Amino acid sequence: MMDYTPYYPLWGRQLLAEFANINWQYRLGLNTPLFEISDRERQYGSWQAETRVIRISAGLITGHSWDVTCQILKHEMAHQLCSELFLAADAGHGPIFQKACDLLGLPAPYRLATGDLPHTDPITPANQQTEKGRQFIRRISKLLALAGSANEHEAAIAMEKASQLMARHNLQQVQEDLQSGFTSLIINNHSRRLERWQHKICSILLRFFYVKVVTASLYDPLQDAQHKTIELFGRQENVAIAEYCYNFLAGQLASLWQQNRVRIGGQGLRARNSYYLGLLQGFYDKLLAQQAPRSVNIAPEKAPEDGGAQKVTALIIAEDKALNRFVGLRFPRLRKRASTGAMIYRETYELGRTDGGQIVMHKGVADCGREQGLLLSGN
Repeated sequence: MMDYTPYYPLWGRQLLAEFANINWQYRLGLNTPLFEISDRERQYGSWQAETRVIRISAGLITGHSWDVTCQILKHEMAHQLCSELFLAADAGHGPIFQKACDLLGLPAPYRLATGDLPHTDPITPANQQTEKGRQFIRRISKLLALAGSANEHEAAIAMEKASQLMARHNLQQVQEDLQSGFTSLIINNHSRRLERWQHKICSILLRFFYVKVVTASLYDPLQDAQHKTIELFGRQENVAIAEYCYNFLAGQLASLWQQNRVRIGGQGLRARNSYYLGLLQGFYDKLLAQQAPRSVNIAPEKAPEDGGAQKVTALIIAEDKALNRFVGLRFPRLRKRASTGAMIYRETYELGRTDGGQIVMHKGVADCGREQGLLLSGN
């Protein structure tokens, strides 16, 4: 068994940084405690009010993602809030503790008794999809399969119907249940930077796949490094589809570059990135042309009883605000930053843009009931 004790000072330093960030993000005003890395295997975290010590288990850090470690840290900070700000040291996991968890935006699965974890990480939506969500994904799967037809007219119609189905499904979800069904998922490529083309994929997901996208960082405790991440927020099936669309597009970029680099005659990262950005712009333009109109026809029994289009618009706005509030639970001080321009080869970019217009997702989504995930591929 590997000896992790040399890492303990590094992990303690990072926990101090995470504490300071959480304290600032949520405007808590907590005084910094002492941190201790514990060898206890059955207790992932604890708050000792007498000595002002937060203990975090080494087994938690090595056995789970750092995001889970941060959720346990928030759990212990909620106990600290109870004892130091609410003056309720014996609050247990009752109403006062739940109030503290609310202030920290702590997800419900992490509000259980100290030492317990969810059976599966709550950021994995594919295992939590309802049967209704699976049926929706299967229908999308069939349409995307048709979109791989050699008949361009048939393929275009299938893609358009898929877009309309997604729009209709999301509108019905809004009408039926505005407040529930949101989840989040982290895409971590274990890289210290996000490339320009990755930001472009994020813009595609944001524009066409009914999700919110946040770029952030996540600590890797075994490499003592910060990795850039992409976090998706939305309804469970939308997050699942967006994640696999990201993986599909990332795979297609590399594949198409290998197929066409001789024809392009480009060398180096600038040529490759120019082609990547052109591919994604071409795919973006294609989706934009095929996107269903905003006014979506829905089944009569699901239509608003009164108010017509105005009520539908109000529901969509309310849904967007609810999702923004959900994102705000994780990032209460989220800031938008303008992206910087990239140096590109214009001719290579235009070649990629032309090729990007030919990308089709055609094998669709596998049956999530078999937990195979969503399998998307392209021509």
